[in-house]
Amino acid sequence: MSRMKLIFATLVFAAFAFVPQIQAAVTPETTIAGSSAMWQTLALGAYSEAGAGAGHWTSASNVIDLTDTRTTPANVDAGTIWIVWNAAATKVWSFNKVDSVVGNRCYFAQPQCTVNGTSTNLSGSGSNQISSLLWGDGSSDTALPANVLALFEAGTPVNVAATDIRPEDANFAICRANSQLGAGTNGGSSSDNLDGLGYNSNWAPGVCPAFGSADSAYVGTPVKSGYPGSSSVANVVSFNIKGKDPITGTNIPAFTVVEVGVEPIAFIVERNGGQLANLTNASTQQLQQAFSGTNCNANAFDDQDGVTLPSAAIGVFLREPLSGTYNTTESNVMRHPTVYGGAGPSTILGVSMESNVDGAVNNPLTGQSGTCLNGGGLRERGIGTSEEVKWVANSDKNIGMDGIGYTFFSYGNVSSIANSANYAYLTLNNIDPVFASFGPQSSTGAGYDPGQPATASNPGEIPGAANLPAACATSFPCPENKIWAGGLSFPNVRAGLYPAWSLERLVSNGTGLTNAKTLIKDSQAFVVSSVPDYIPATKTVAAGITDPGLQLVRAHYQQYDGAGTLLGAAPVNCGTTEAGGDMGGIIVPYVSAKCVTTPIQHVQGNQGLQVRP
Repeated sequence: MSRMKLIFATLVFAAFAFVPQIQAAVTPETTIAGSSAMWQTLALGAYSEAGAGAGHWTSASNVIDLTDTRTTPANVDAGTIWIVWNAAATKVWSFNKVDSVVGNRCYFAQPQCTVNGTSTNLSGSGSNQISSLLWGDGSSDTALPANVLALFEAGTPVNVAATDIRPEDANFAICRANSQLGAGTNGGSSSDNLDGLGYNSNWAPGVCPAFGSADSAYVGTPVKSGYPGSSSVANVVSFNIKGKDPITGTNIPAFTVVEVGVEPIAFIVERNGGQLANLTNASTQQLQQAFSGTNCNANAFDDQDGVTLPSAAIGVFLREPLSGTYNTTESNVMRHPTVYGGAGPSTILGVSMESNVDGAVNNPLTGQSGTCLNGGGLRERGIGTSEEVKWVANSDKNIGMDGIGYTFFSYGNVSSIANSANYAYLTLNNIDPVFASFGPQSSTGAGYDPGQPATASNPGEIPGAANLPAACATSFPCPENKIWAGGLSFPNVRAGLYPAWSLERLVSNGTGLTNAKTLIKDSQAFVVSSVPDYIPATKTVAAGITDPGLQLVRAHYQQYDGAGTLLGAAPVNCGTTEAGGDMGGIIVPYVSAKCVTTPIQHVQGNQGLQVRP
């Protein structure tokens, strides 16, 4: 072989050897951060969109970071991620679940948070946090392709927020937490002194910070978990949803909110210690007494259905005030929206879960003296859905008494305490959040929803996969029309009878919004045909089942901070142009295009309809 031919052959071989090392460019289709409510079904939707040959990977719990670089040092929140990619590994979808307010912050922050992993926590074949039965082909997680791994090692910006509450309400929640404890000037003498919660001394109660201060002034004290051995925290960091970013001063782009579906809040109890063994129902006012610490005793729930409960201490378990679950419960059951400046005998419509708690002192909230005024019980805080459910699951073990908490109901959220006589969910004001009718049932469950446990001896037993009818082979996937006799999930929510619920949404703009809308349609099909995690917001046809979607809306209202500064645009109660807060808004049927004739500013309280100024 001549020297020239040898050189040519060597170059060809070198080029050929190098080809496999060249990584294809990756396009992030959606990089979602926020509430766990849609985490599972959006993963299934992404896998469907990715097509033949797609792959998926899920992380261990709370190991993938959301990094907010607006402050020094950067703020880091740990989440749990799923990642889906197409066969060529050129398109990737992901969702890092944290809580609603963090999801909103990471989307609205300028610059947006990035999703970051390391070669260590992104390695391996995944944690299989979503059942292989649900992916549609029985597949398990597989290792990330090299270019997808590189994308997340470098960090990819959040372009979609997943949230249980509207951005205006999330903005209100962060300003309430990230300020001094006390009454805002807007509430004045009418306030319950909880317009601010005490996690940041730099700002007056409830006030949203303006641009121009030191970075550290925008960062409050993290809300800590009270669960034994937990190091979990909820970081308290400022953000705006319009105008300028409060930390960097950068303009915030316009955004669109797209409705996904509805989940009800369910109050859950442990019955293992006997103190709450006979509790099946709670009124709004009774829940306010317990969760505010006014009475941390089983007798706070006396006289329900003729049952007298013992005088015995109980545990009362709260979520962090940045959680969509918390804010839905606070606004629909506990404190309700304020109506400062309005007519009437009171401008506080309920009693807050933060009563008798000072964020600067009771952090973590873990049974301190004075946080329960009567009854001898304890109030404790958990961070995230899993810890809230763990508090209930281990109440007797951890604090020596039965306890009560709350969660958005989904089969996944409550699976660890399902099918057990030691745990139950409650009706709220005698309305069942899950099924059409509450027990006690006959041993066969005749006349009730097919997926309902036979609970003659344990009314309110929490349903799980083991309760699914034979038509589903007691396993998911299982369509909603096999679980509910009427064919549609959560019938009392759909009928407007059960008041404690919220609409899950995705928030985005541009290409991220386009891709998010596609995922929503896929997700809605899965909740009808396979995993009924929520009621689809819109009419959905899947697997031969027609679900009309939620035919209700909550009245929107102008949200404002503790100084009376307006948050977000003026309220609009119609379709894709909706604006304003709606947590705690009254429930009304829509006419068309999700428009209602009911005036805006209508909110619910202990005494029914109130009008917010």
